[in-house]
Formats: sequence, structure tokens, C-alpha cells
Amino acid sequence: MSFHNLFFKGIDFCYEGRQNRRRCTKFTGVQFSVISDIVYDSSAPSVCRLDICKLRGAEGLPVIFYLHGGGFEAGDKHHRRALARWFATLGYAVVNVNYGLAPGCRFPAQHRQIASALCWLHQNAANYGLDISRIVVAGDSAGAYYASFLACLAAQPELCQKLGVRAPVKFGAALLNCGVYDMHLLATQKMLFNLGKYVFCDTTGASPAGIAKYEWRELCDIPSLVTPDFPPCMVIYSCKDILCKNQHTKLLPALRANGVPFREFSSVKLRDNHCFSLMWMGRAAKLANAAIADFLTKFKNGEQPV
Repeated sequence: MSFHNLFFKGIDFCYEGRQNRRRCTKFTGVQFSVISDIVYDSSAPSVCRLDICKLRGAEGLPVIFYLHGGGFEAGDKHHRRALARWFATLGYAVVNVNYGLAPGCRFPAQHRQIASALCWLHQNAANYGLDISRIVVAGDSAGAYYASFLACLAAQPELCQKLGVRAPVKFGAALLNCGVYDMHLLATQKMLFNLGKYVFCDTTGASPAGIAKYEWRELCDIPSLVTPDFPPCMVIYSCKDILCKNQHTKLLPALRANGVPFREFSSVKLRDNHCFSLMWMGRAAKLANAAIADFLTKFKNGEQPV
């Protein structure tokens, strides 16, 4: 196992408690229904699993289709269980999805897996009391990359054909938290321990210098895939992000150019760093989560969330 792979796994270990064991995430007195480890693709049953979390007894709920982060090489839906419960208290059913990790899984296998999870949801939503006519795609870090990709895929039939997948669900909104949207920028920008270059190579199987000849180079540039059909979204980022700095500077202009409604929330202090809202504590995290709750509540109520 490489150093950079261990680095991202170490982040999961170090921040597990801060994400999931805060007093504010205990939700005392609230009863949840959690169905774990549903296999959504039998071709890779140990990897392709999802959880469904909602308030016990609730039916006909809007859906948050959530993809965890972890630097493309680590992470697990298990680390977002407190976040899923919080979303459930806002009146949502949360479909919390695992997918293949690099370097064992390389582009575009992960894209096909998450598209398969979306097809599973389309086929099985009624069995779990889910209303997929009201669905938000969401994710953090690498998960925000995959979430933004899915939001683009729904309006790209030619990309669906090239990947050999279907995108049968139309998203009504997107929630993107400290995401990577330009893989080449990630690989070439100065970064802690030169992690971006190694992540790019592990995830794509290509080198940054050879991206022009890389078969799946369009998957490395989400802003180029954005169209006017991209759903209204909320983009959260840290101005001092030590893991994927300036990624929002690629995405936000693409949203503006295509007339996509969006709102943004940023932190400006070094201590409020990558995916700061997942830590729950501190002024920036609390304000970000209040803005997220407002965004999701408006969407749930049929209002324009932006």
C-alpha cells in the first residue's frame, strides 16, 4: 500500500469521531430506519453496496443520493452515517452509496458503478417508499466529483452510450461539498506531498502529461460537461483547501456560462479546511450546515432552492 493511499485512509481514521460522534449527531429520541449493505450491482457485490436511511415509518420521501469522499482511494459510506441521519431529520431518505476505489478500480469503472446504483434506485424506489421525482445528488470531495458527473450524465446521451450505461433519473438539485472537478488541475497544481499527481495516476491509469491521448479525458474535466440542464446546485468550498485548492474556480464559471442557478458557501480560515462542514463544530461549519438545511428544505417544499 502506497504512502498516499495510507494518507487518505488515515484521514478517515482520524476524523471518524469528529464526523460521527459529536453530541449534535446523536439525535436522541429520533428513530431511524437504516437498511445496510444492499447490493446494487452483482458484478462486484463486495464493493457495489448502498444503505438507505430515513425516519422510521416515513414514506414517499424525497431522496438524497449521496457519494462519500476519500481522495478517490479511501472512504466508505460508513463514515457518512451521521450525515445521513441528519439529512433524514430534514425529511429525506438518504441513499448512501459505496463504489470502487483506486488503484484497484480505475476510470471509468467507478462511473459505471454509480450509474448502476442510479438504475437500481430507479427500479426499486417504490419498494422502499422513495419519491425519485424529487431527488438531490450530493457528495463530498471525490464524492462531489462523482455527484457532479452524474448530474452531467443525465443530459449527455452520447456519454451514456460511450460508457455503456443508462441515467434514468433526472436530478432536481445538486449539493457539492469541497469537490474535485478538474482532475488535471488536481494533478498539476502544487499540493501537499504531491498527492494530486499520484491520485490522478492511480485513479485514471494515465499520466498528467499524457492526458491529451487519454481515452477518458472528458471524465477528467467536469466543467466541460456542464450544460444548461445541470440542476440548481449548492457549491461549498474552502479558500485555503490543502487537498483540492481552487477547484471551485473551474466549476463556478461553467455554471454561470450555462445559466445554471447556484449558491456558494466558502470558508476563509485555514482551520476551516477541506470538507469543514462535516466536522460540525466551529462557526464556518455551523453556517454552512444551516445553508445546506435551507437549500434542502426549500427543494423538499417545491421552492427554488437557489
